[in-house]
Amino acid sequence: MADVTLQTLLIYIGIGAILGLLLGPMLKRGGFGWFGNLCLGVLGAFAGGLIATFGNIVVDNNISMNAMAAAAGAILLTLIVAIFKRS
Repeated sequence: MADVTLQTLLIYIGIGAILGLLLGPMLKRGGFGWFGNLCLGVLGAFAGGLIATFGNIVVDNNISMNAMAAAAGAILLTLIVAIFKRS
């Protein structure tokens, strides 16, 4: 099982916060407010990053791979929640 370091957690928080704040205004109706977008981005980054880390997609705490996994998770979760919000 892969070790999740403090550096990895900070990457998840940073990438998630930045993408959450950037993606929110791009969504129809402005997203979920700045705090909601921030939280959603961070949660998505944690989900994507942890799934990739524990699924052995990211190995040896590679910073760039962790950042890409966190970005993918943040984007996917934000878009999925936005789709369900419209319904």
